[in-house]
Amino acid sequence: MKALRYVGRGHVVMVEVPPPQPQSGQAVVRVLASAVCGSERSSLMSGSSTNAGHEACGIVVDPGKSEFSCGQLVGLSAVVGCNDCLRCDAGQELYCVRGPLILDGWHAEYVAVPSSSLRPLPSTVDAGLGALLSGDSLGVPARALRRVPTSVGTRVAVIGLGPVGLSHVLVRAFSGATVVGIEPSLYRRDLSLQMGAAAAFAPPDNPGSGFELVIECTGRPEGVHRAFDLVREGGVVLQSGECAQVQLRPAEVLVRREITYVGSWYYATEDYRFMLDLVRQGLALFRLCTHDVASESAEGAIAQFLAGQTGKVILRWDGNETPAHSICAADEVGA
Repeated sequence: MKALRYVGRGHVVMVEVPPPQPQSGQAVVRVLASAVCGSERSSLMSGSSTNAGHEACGIVVDPGKSEFSCGQLVGLSAVVGCNDCLRCDAGQELYCVRGPLILDGWHAEYVAVPSSSLRPLPSTVDAGLGALLSGDSLGVPARALRRVPTSVGTRVAVIGLGPVGLSHVLVRAFSGATVVGIEPSLYRRDLSLQMGAAAAFAPPDNPGSGFELVIECTGRPEGVHRAFDLVREGGVVLQSGECAQVQLRPAEVLVRREITYVGSWYYATEDYRFMLDLVRQGLALFRLCTHDVASESAEGAIAQFLAGQTGKVILRWDGNETPAHSICAADEVGA
């Protein structure tokens, strides 16, 4: 079977590898579409196989002992738990007491995954949409919306408009918030306006202050500091970008201003129904996709991704390319 391999400096090659052999508790899926996540950048540059593809949709070809059936359309979740602890039983595998397992390697024609990774999809859903719906693209902003709800008119700033930041803009604007994007790339600022942002600014331009919610997506210390500069007293900073280290003065930044600092990572089983409902209600999720190509054309699209000239990149493993504008999300998922 064919699979994509990262060889470093942003280059990728298509290789022939043996098909996966499922282990106990696993199912085999024929991948129809996979998506490139912003978090894959470092692996693409280093040539690491870690984190190489963790958003995908396909057809079950071997359900193992799961409740799924051959031929069923499924999305894949990249985070699974032990399925045996109280948190996993509650659909909160992100909090698995044994530590959640992060899956990847899904830029390939076939994958073997734990059956708990499978997310059922209506049979009419386009595979590209299914990859976005069941992965980071919707899971990250949907869980964040559940953790920090906003209502119509809430002022929200999103710092960093890569694929994750754009998805936060799309979901918050759909929920009725007034969203402002902050991003150095003109291309991505323009994309944010298409996602529903009311305005977009390039650092160090002043987007205003007093935001009720600021979502930090860069994972950089300067982005975190700017988030606290923009949020109003009594507001919320939601950390979505993974920042390894930053220096803060809690007394000044959190205590005296009564700021709430919230982390939000991936999504869990408990969020999936909410995610489906968002798309059924009309969330145009496929707007995130700017490049929808056959897997053989992956290198060109990935080069543009690394240059900051894409939104979400979809790779088709069934040989079909579906223009993003032809997908009506609400119609595809159905009522």
